[in-house]
Amino acid sequence: MRQHGKAILRILLVEDNEGDVRLLRHMLQEAEDEQRFDVTSCDSLQACYALCRANEFDVILLDLGLPGTSGIETFRSLRNRVTTTPVVILSGVRDEKIASLAVSEGAEDYVPKQGITPRFISRAVRYAAERHELKARLQYLATHDPVTGAFNRHHFNQTIDGELARSKRYKHSIGFLMVDVNRFKEINDRFGHQTGDVVLRRVADVLLEQVRTVDMVVRYGGDEFLLVLPETGAGCEGVADRVRTVSVRVSDVPDAIGFPITLAIGASWWSPDDERSIEEVLAQADQQMYADKRRQENGA
Repeated sequence: MRQHGKAILRILLVEDNEGDVRLLRHMLQEAEDEQRFDVTSCDSLQACYALCRANEFDVILLDLGLPGTSGIETFRSLRNRVTTTPVVILSGVRDEKIASLAVSEGAEDYVPKQGITPRFISRAVRYAAERHELKARLQYLATHDPVTGAFNRHHFNQTIDGELARSKRYKHSIGFLMVDVNRFKEINDRFGHQTGDVVLRRVADVLLEQVRTVDMVVRYGGDEFLLVLPETGAGCEGVADRVRTVSVRVSDVPDAIGFPITLAIGASWWSPDDERSIEEVLAQADQQMYADKRRQENGA
């Protein structure tokens, strides 16, 4: 949220002491020369959960001594239910052990109430929001391809074992599609790598539009993409047929490409009783992809 050109931090204050609520509101208002704040308050974890379901907050200011809970368990209960909003802990007790434990478990900061000042609480909130945004950005860069915005191969390698374990537990198959951009080397050679990057981005956009939110689009390497389709099995062949018919539009490239952008696609799937390794399943999809590429080159 912005007001008069300055971003406003949306704070949820979870505090059951009305005097402390008034004091903290006053302090944040007094510190607004540096930052504008929009403060919502509630007096219990249950009320906090309801507000977080209905609204987005930049920072949660959490008192550890709420009705029905106390100490580090207050933070743990909140973190189990609200996982993505940064939390600054407020405490009437200066306890370095709890402070260290809370930060190690994901709290952005631990602020004792004694001696607190407007400048101090304002900085604690601002820095918490900035650190959280930086960590989210770093996490995105670690898991996504910078050219296309698709997941990167590292993320796939880190998550596929968990996906296989879930599929075994619930007796579901997983479909895989290997997707390659036809004539991509020619595009790079004739029109340059910047044009090639535009083509890759458009292909990634097309793939993301054709799959479900539970599916994963991975830039697997070069001009090759991998689609991971949980609970799909042989149905991934139908997804492949659908993707082949979609037009990849690259009209905004500096030099018009004089031929359509087409895709070669190979499908395979893994089931819970499959004795093949995931590498063997992907190799089958890769082989099918190259067979599809040869068919297209031969006009079949």
